[in-house]
This record gives sequence, C-alpha cells and structure tokens, in this order.
Amino acid sequence: MKDIYKKPIFYYVLVPIVIGLWPVWLFVMGIPGSEKGLQKGINDYNEARKLIGEILDLDPQRLDYAKTKKTGEAFDYTTAIDQVTRLCKISPSGYRISSSPIRKTKGGQSNQDASMTIDKIDIEKFSKFLSVMHMRWSSLQCTNITLAKIKGEKNAWKADVRFIYYD
Repeated sequence: MKDIYKKPIFYYVLVPIVIGLWPVWLFVMGIPGSEKGLQKGINDYNEARKLIGEILDLDPQRLDYAKTKKTGEAFDYTTAIDQVTRLCKISPSGYRISSSPIRKTKGGQSNQDASMTIDKIDIEKFSKFLSVMHMRWSSLQCTNITLAKIKGEKNAWKADVRFIYYD
C-alpha cells in the first residue's frame, strides 16, 4: 500500500479527481446549505423582532426599568461581591477585593472601580459568578479578566478581575 504513494500516476489521477469533485460538492451541497442557513437566520430575526415588539406593546415600561429601579441604597462592592460569592459557594477566604473611591465625571455621572483576585476557582463557578454579577447590577461592567492556570490541578485557576460601576 505504501508503494502507491510513491508512484506519480497516483497523483496525476487523484489530484484532478479531487479538484473536479470540489466544485460539484460546492454547487450540490455547499451553496444550498448556506442559503438555507441564511434563510433560517432571517426567519429567526423576524420572529424575534415580532416577539420584542409584542413585549414592548404589552409592557413599555421595561425600557425604563433600569432607570426607575433606584433604591435608596448606594452600590457597595463589598456587599455585592459577598452576596454573589455566597450564592456561587466561593469561600470568603478564597478572594480579595479592593475598590477605589467614587469619581465624578464631567457629565455628572459617577463611577467606581474595583479589582478582585480569586485564589482558586474552576471555570464553571467563575462563569456563574460573572453572570450573576452582571444580571444583578446592569451598570456593572467587567473591564479586565486574567486567568492563570494553577499547575498540577486539572480545573483550577487564579482569576484577577477588574470591575467598574457606573451610577
């Protein structure tokens, strides 16, 4: 069997056959498949627009929900991260957090940033932590994430995360 690769007739026959079959596959399966995918994407988009329109017709206040959801309590990184780490079962001794003072910008908006280091976490817990943080506080943004694999561990990472909260 190995001798067939050494004979040039193999390449003179096989290469033209492969080159000839590629356009056939493209016209028979490739282009129609991509057209079906495009049409499915367009249909999904139109259906989503219709559903969003219905939701907004039934409850137009949803657009203003984030603005009206002002409680008298100011955002605090320590409290927020403590709540979410308890929910995600991250040990209080397993992370450190430091935050900067609140800064006012020229437009009257204020922001505050913080950095957090988690000593040992698996990817699933970390993604759940970030997801819950962003779901609970829509004005919170994660600006930087650095994950470093812990040597000798299968799914253990050290995570450095930077947040910024806009008020």
